[in-house]
Amino acid sequence: MRFLLYVLLVSAACLHAQSPPNVLIIMADDCTFNDLPAYGGQNAKTPHIDKLAREGLLFERAYLSEAMCQPCRAELFSGQYPTRNGCAWNHSASRDSVTSMPHHLGPLGYRVGLAGKVHVKPKKVFPFEEVDGFDSNCVRNPTRPHQMSGISEFIKRDQKKPFCLVVALVEPHVPWVMGDASQYPPAKIKLPPNIADTARTRQDFSSYLAEITYMDGQVGEILKVLEESGNANDTLVLFTSEQGSQFPGCKWTNWDTGIHTGLIARWPGNIDGGSTTDAVVQYADILPTLLTLAGGDYNEKSYDGRSFAGVLRG
Repeated sequence: MRFLLYVLLVSAACLHAQSPPNVLIIMADDCTFNDLPAYGGQNAKTPHIDKLAREGLLFERAYLSEAMCQPCRAELFSGQYPTRNGCAWNHSASRDSVTSMPHHLGPLGYRVGLAGKVHVKPKKVFPFEEVDGFDSNCVRNPTRPHQMSGISEFIKRDQKKPFCLVVALVEPHVPWVMGDASQYPPAKIKLPPNIADTARTRQDFSSYLAEITYMDGQVGEILKVLEESGNANDTLVLFTSEQGSQFPGCKWTNWDTGIHTGLIARWPGNIDGGSTTDAVVQYADILPTLLTLAGGDYNEKSYDGRSFAGVLRG
């Protein structure tokens, strides 16, 4: 009897370990990776992102194909390079034949939603469930107040099904008006070497840093909702900074400060906290990775990316 009980317990533990994880992807907007303290930034205050890095795995060499909002998001959601999925420039569209996260994870039982900035089209290619709570307009002045009830409801709705939720924030995209810039006196800022030192630059950089801190606060609120839902231990969290900021030599360029992105992964029980990796990964790798973790079988010919599930599992 004891042996039978032992077998049942081990079997249940193995089944639980093999269950596909929930996925929470949090995206910043126009945030140069090395302006974040986790990547050596000397100015911004980001306690929540710092904590996430202490609890997870920091990718030192994560990239995207183009330093523009729409192409990089289409790449992330489809697993295909911009030239292949058709969205090779900003404010364009992917080809009608392209498929994305909802098409690939939905058949595996996932509820797939997106809150905040969408900036991909057409809808048939990116049929995410729309989740309320975050502004979708990255240039609104000021950004609309955010609410957590929408993502909380989405996460809690059906505990029998795993979820994949993208929360796409709109900071620190211009017009840098959110947050408290008084935390960053222009005269005390340490400007990155690729940015000219002028009075206007210092003022603008102060406002940009305030938006990074504002965005970090949103990250903290989102993670709190996840924790309160009881799903944190069963959820792979990915935070990414998207492409570089609007300062010269960042967004719109192929410089390191343009296409190099911050990427942090937290997955309790699977990823050692405070770890780093020099594995080279890209946005096109994320969907194949999620498909692998979900137990799916992906045809490598359908993707330009490759799964880095092995990196996550160590």
